[in-house]
Amino acid sequence: MVRIANKARNMKRHLYIALLLMCSMALKAGAQTWNTFNLKNSEITGNTILAIACDKKNNKWVGTNLGLCRYSGKTWTDYSMFNEKLKDQFVNCLTIDNRGVLWIGTDDYGVIEFNGSKWTEYTQQTKKMDLKFIREITIDQNDVKWIGVTLGGLVKYDGKDWTKYTEVNSGLLSNFILCVTIDQQNNKWIGTNDGLCVFDDNNWTSYTTKNSGLPHNIVSSVVVDKRNVKWISTLSGLCRFDGSNWTIFNKLNSPLPSNQINDLQLDDAGMLWIATDEGVAVFDRDKNWRVFTPKNSPLPGKVIQNIAIDGQGNKWFGTDFNGLVRFTGQGIQGRIADEKGVARAGVTVSCGERSAVTDENGIYYLEVPTGCNGVLKPTMDGFTFEPEQMQMTNITSFTFKKDFTISSGMVAKGNSSEKVMVNPFLADGYITISMESPTAEVEFVDQEGNSIRKIPTYKNGNRITISKMPKANYTLYIRTAKGEKSLKFNLK
Repeated sequence: MVRIANKARNMKRHLYIALLLMCSMALKAGAQTWNTFNLKNSEITGNTILAIACDKKNNKWVGTNLGLCRYSGKTWTDYSMFNEKLKDQFVNCLTIDNRGVLWIGTDDYGVIEFNGSKWTEYTQQTKKMDLKFIREITIDQNDVKWIGVTLGGLVKYDGKDWTKYTEVNSGLLSNFILCVTIDQQNNKWIGTNDGLCVFDDNNWTSYTTKNSGLPHNIVSSVVVDKRNVKWISTLSGLCRFDGSNWTIFNKLNSPLPSNQINDLQLDDAGMLWIATDEGVAVFDRDKNWRVFTPKNSPLPGKVIQNIAIDGQGNKWFGTDFNGLVRFTGQGIQGRIADEKGVARAGVTVSCGERSAVTDENGIYYLEVPTGCNGVLKPTMDGFTFEPEQMQMTNITSFTFKKDFTISSGMVAKGNSSEKVMVNPFLADGYITISMESPTAEVEFVDQEGNSIRKIPTYKNGNRITISKMPKANYTLYIRTAKGEKSLKFNLK
């Protein structure tokens, strides 16, 4: 019996070492889904990222505080003012039209058009309309360009005529434009430092903290989902507006890392990606969140100014002073609890070669490559789970609520062909054993290999009182005509 106990301890030690190696491999594998491009390790033009745009060829156009560059996925091309006709070093916004033409918003040279070989400056319009410090260029369903100017109002360019809207000649709340977004009805949603405006080409509607549920008048970004619901970022959190109801998400009622939100993007699966001054959050627009910070991810800095999503589903995060970050993986997140809903920490969850362990709230998080196929499976010595595993196929987006429930019984293992479950009722001072055989010999053996208690003929399902047994680690042996099974448990 001593040899059996020693063998069990050695197996446990080897298992522990194996788990450590698996976790180490998983961490290394997870880190490969994050890449940072900066002045030290790439040919990017600057470390402060002001704008990101992805074209149909999957090139990434990056505007920085030191000019414009393009990343093909393999090579960088520098279009900065030092070696190209782009005169301004501050590239504040980038938009690509249906022809693949790049529209560039700058500080001092207004709007610049670049078709890959030719640069077009609108010098006369820049002077006439004071098109300096361009914040946003958005293209509507009729190929009309809507240009948001910091301190200069909203400018419309239809390819021929230029029209300027200000708080003097229109329903615009402020000349300080922060964002412009087009909804499914081709309405323009304009974020300013004094509230949110909607323009349908004829009429203006305004939303402020005084006449609506808008949590703050500084509106930095608006995105529209497939149901035409507007998601609005402010300095006081995130806002959902369905045309009638306003729902606010902030640090008090959600895992949002900061109330200061700088940018929003929706991916093809409808996940909302949120750039804040304390990291990045992804939200399924229901109740499920994942937050990335420099403490729990390879993010090089906490201030994220902008987000772009390319044609392959990769996420690109623009930071202040810390370069451009690419996230190429997908996340799987869930919770493991018992049948009463009590969280279980320390459960290992694996999918292929990757694994993670649940935290004190029973939450696990796994990063896997995009397009990954695998079996999602929780494991913990002596426990079974419902379901036992989940088949994951072609993972192309974040996946939440992959939850497992711990079965009330612990699985005994051994050479017997029958399923033997030990059902612990430790708080009530007893256990029961479920098995196919009507009777079994049951024996409790301590960690030194000493037989502490033996029940020669245990009847299936009967109670075994353990409240008076010494508090120690035990191996419980269940022997039937079909063989022997055992289980380790702790009465301390």
